[in-house]
This record gives sequence, structure tokens and C-alpha cells, in this order.
Amino acid sequence: MTIPFDTEAIGKDIVDTLNGILNDDISRYVSFFKSQTLGLAKQAAWIAEATATGEIDADTRDWFIGNLQRMTEDFIRTLVGLTLLTIEKAWNAVVGILWGAINTALDAASIPIQIPVPSAPSS
Repeated sequence: MTIPFDTEAIGKDIVDTLNGILNDDISRYVSFFKSQTLGLAKQAAWIAEATATGEIDADTRDWFIGNLQRMTEDFIRTLVGLTLLTIEKAWNAVVGILWGAINTALDAASIPIQIPVPSAPSS
């Protein structure tokens, strides 16, 4: 028994879907990343300048450095979180296409089995 399964079409669908997800998410995130990184860079420049000119003492500089570190950590945590969301979207799309193709092919062959879509892997 031959079941209908167009591997080239499925592969193209996966690539097109991933391309859409990645382009959409990246274009949405770029503006946020630019504003955040510009703010971090401006804070770093101010710390360097204020330290070089003697505008701030060592204790004040260290306070601003600690603040910059926390802001940088928060930015990176946000970046990681958004990346994980994009990975989850990609996972759901790919398994949806693949398992959907399997179940469609089984249905077309009159095989009354529906293979459940797997859950995302743990991070």
C-alpha cells in the first residue's frame, strides 16, 4: 500500500513556515534590542566619562557599574526568554507540519490512527 506523502512539499512548507516565524520575531525584536543596547552603551559611556573627569568618585562609580551590570543581565534574560519563545513557536510549527502530514496520509489510506503531536522538549 502506498500512502500519499509529498516530502518535497513538506520540506518546503517547514522552511517557509520557519522563515515566516523567524523573520516576524526578529523584526519585532530588533527595535527593542536597539533601544536597550543604545541605553546600555550610553550608560557605559557616561560612567567612563564621569570617571575620567572626576565627576564621580569610586564608590559612586561602583554603584553605577553595579546598576549597569543588573540592567545588562536583565536585558540578556529578556533576550533569552524571547529566543525561547521563538524556539517554541518553531518547534510547534515543525511538529505540527510533520505530524499533520503523517496523520493526513494515514487518514487518506483509511487507517483510523491519529498520531499525537509530541510536547516540546524541556529546556
